[in-house]
Amino acid sequence: MARERWPVLAPDGSEVLPVTDGVYYTKAGMGGSTADNCQVYVELFTDAAGTVLASPSAGTIKPEGSPMGQAWLAPSSGATINAVDVKNVSAYTPSVFFGRMDRGRVTLAGVTGAVTARITFWRF
Repeated sequence: MARERWPVLAPDGSEVLPVTDGVYYTKAGMGGSTADNCQVYVELFTDAAGTVLASPSAGTIKPEGSPMGQAWLAPSSGATINAVDVKNVSAYTPSVFFGRMDRGRVTLAGVTGAVTARITFWRF
């Protein structure tokens, strides 16, 4: 079974994203994967290096996948992730995509209490 890691990238190409409202993308090319499914994992941090976990007080993270690179679809489950739930293991369930995908993206909106994030689309 293929397991592939596709990180969401900051505008400078870093895997540590600034927590500002906006849309952030993975690289294109997931379509060449033999994996048919995907889970999206999010970690939020209080420091610029992305090492100290945050306890956010508000905001959302909305993952989407593009099967062919242009149209964007919501995940099969977990269409919106509440930032408050990300550190709370009992409340946070990763978003899941079933089917092929060429590229992923996330939209951050109103996330407070965090400075940076790491978000990864794991194909399996």
